[in-house]
Formats: sequence, C-alpha cells, structure tokens
Amino acid sequence: MKLKKYLQKNKLTQNQFIDELHKNTGRKIGQGTVSKYILGQRIPRKEEMLVIYDFTEGKVSPNDFYL
Repeated sequence: MKLKKYLQKNKLTQNQFIDELHKNTGRKIGQGTVSKYILGQRIPRKEEMLVIYDFTEGKVSPNDFYL
C-alpha cells in the first residue's frame, strides 16, 4: 500500500503520521521529506523504510516506494 493511501485509510495528516511515528519509534522524519515520499520525488533510505514498514505493521512496504 502506498504511503498516501495508508494516511487516507487511517485518517492521518502528514503531521499526525510524523508525530505518531516519532512517539512509537523515536525516529523523526521531516514533513517535507514525507511529502516527497508521497509525491514519489524521493525514496526513503533503508533505515527510514524499515521504520515506516514496522510502524505501519507491514502495510507500507519498501516495494511500495518504487513505481
């Protein structure tokens, strides 16, 4: 599932997602960075991908960031 769809399905704004991710994982990802992930302008580094994968319980996988 693409990150954008995950946010829509869970009724989260980008900032809410960032805050929850930070609370649960201790990792902080910038809003501009998340926006670029959603728009396909940037692909997360391995560490960020794994954090997002774990936080979303596998719903957003690394393959979802590639076209």
